[in-house]
Amino acid sequence: MNKLNSKTDTQKLTFHDILMQQLYLTRLCFRTAPGAMTLHIFEAVKLQVSIFFEFTWCTNYVLEVAERGEPWSKILWCMGILIAAIILSTVSAAIYEHSVQPKMKPALYRAFRMEIYKSSAQIDLAYYDDTAFYQKFILATGEADACIDRYLETLWIYCGHTVQFILALSFCLSLDPYVLIIPLLASPFLLWSCMKENKAVIQARMERVPYEQRREYQNRVFYLADYARDLRQNPKMQEKCGMDFQHSNDEIGKINRHYGKTITLFGFLAEAFNILIVSYGITLSLLLYQAMILKSLSLANLVTVFYAATTVTDRLTYLVMSWKTIAENSTYVAQIRTLLDIPPTILSRKGQSVPKHPCELRLSHVSFAYVPDRPVLQDISLQIKPGQKIALVGYNGSGKTTLVKLLLRLYDPTEGQIFLGNTDIRDYDVMEYRNAIGSVFQDFKIYAATLKENVLMDVASDTKEEYYDVEKALYDARFTLRDHRLLYQIETPLTTEFEKDGVNLSGGEAQKVAIARTLYRRQNLIIMDEPSSALDPLSEYLLNQELNEIAKDKTVIFISHRLSTTRDADCIYMMDHGRIIESGTHEKLLALGGKYAAMWNVQASLYHTSIS
Repeated sequence: MNKLNSKTDTQKLTFHDILMQQLYLTRLCFRTAPGAMTLHIFEAVKLQVSIFFEFTWCTNYVLEVAERGEPWSKILWCMGILIAAIILSTVSAAIYEHSVQPKMKPALYRAFRMEIYKSSAQIDLAYYDDTAFYQKFILATGEADACIDRYLETLWIYCGHTVQFILALSFCLSLDPYVLIIPLLASPFLLWSCMKENKAVIQARMERVPYEQRREYQNRVFYLADYARDLRQNPKMQEKCGMDFQHSNDEIGKINRHYGKTITLFGFLAEAFNILIVSYGITLSLLLYQAMILKSLSLANLVTVFYAATTVTDRLTYLVMSWKTIAENSTYVAQIRTLLDIPPTILSRKGQSVPKHPCELRLSHVSFAYVPDRPVLQDISLQIKPGQKIALVGYNGSGKTTLVKLLLRLYDPTEGQIFLGNTDIRDYDVMEYRNAIGSVFQDFKIYAATLKENVLMDVASDTKEEYYDVEKALYDARFTLRDHRLLYQIETPLTTEFEKDGVNLSGGEAQKVAIARTLYRRQNLIIMDEPSSALDPLSEYLLNQELNEIAKDKTVIFISHRLSTTRDADCIYMMDHGRIIESGTHEKLLALGGKYAAMWNVQASLYHTSIS
């Protein structure tokens, strides 16, 4: 995970690094919406050009005509042309602001987020177990839209204001080049002040991330139905969560106060130096001296050169101060790209295709540790033949779920090998291998989408074949489509969060939808990792009986610490502290009188009537 320690803050990002991040966003935005981005730049340049001609060139022309006593018709012609140009400019700006921009921004947000989602889908699960990585991932996803907004803003500023700076600079050079000395000499100080301010802003933002993450979680548990319903019934928990929320706020406040003085100081220095000294101090004094004492400037030139010189100073200051936004944005983009560039460690050694027919699954002396010298699994060997129903049982913490992660190749064993057929699973194409295994976990989710989309877990193609296959998967999972609540059959929206006609499924119904997801893909191997743990023993037993019938022609691995699942399994493996300590059929293990038998006897009173 050393990639996570790459340059991701302003004190480490060089000028070249910052430009590279901006170039990345430029390519992304122009690839996504080339026409809209071109219009974005055109509008920025057009606006500043029109401001220059309206307030500098036209003003100077009108004042000179009046000062020389020339015909007023020249002024009228100038005003007429200016008004016509303003009307055309306003129409163009309205089209951009109300038609183009509202479509452009969502498209850019989506493109950038898709970059993040596609890459995060390839990131190994091990990274998500790392707190530092997860905090940076939260920061990256939270800042994605803001990165696009800041990029568009700074692109607008640099394109438009650079053009106005050049026009105003050229105007000053043609009439009074000496007035530019002070603005140009002041720019290094302004840049230094802005970079100091920006460095403090970024450091404060980074330090706030873990507290903002905790505050967001605490806030989330209050409005999510799954949590809020229980919390509101317990005043002590409400008070505890409120205290945790306040603690996060207090820590964020401390960070803001710590860096606030630095941010305020350097921000004030830059503004004060620019306004009091550069624009209205030395520059104005120099122009008055030239006009009143040396008589080298006319009154018309005095007014317009002062405005142009102020524009040069302001645009230069604006560009310099906008650099802090660019540097800040580059920091976030660099952070996001660091995540995008994390190389996967779970790789295919040979890229072989996974067999389409059922194959034997075999583990040979498999051991695994999340942390070195702290093994979670030790010397696991087992053999699962095609079509067998296998149960992995044991108390919480015995290593069952970790073993599932190895079977799905979310992790690789520290020692030993796993074979599908006669091939080490590390030789298969990774994604093809994972897609060949169906899995239903205890924390499966039902999403605010249609029933069909919840089965597909993909974008629907709306073909007759797809419609039939979804219905068949639901039928095979024993999900009742004739339910009177399902007004639109498989097009019925699930959850009532966004749809008034939405349906909230019961625990058993939701379980069957999760099973239908696997049946839809027709995998030969299915892993059930305590998916029915929220059900009562009787419901769990009946559901598992249905599962055995549903998957009678498939290989199924049941993971459970409740033994109503295991009675009809072809083979049961009892796990304890990362080892398989007993194996055999239900009857054999009861006769053995070991830990499985003891566990069964403890639980028997809960479901004895159901299965006797």
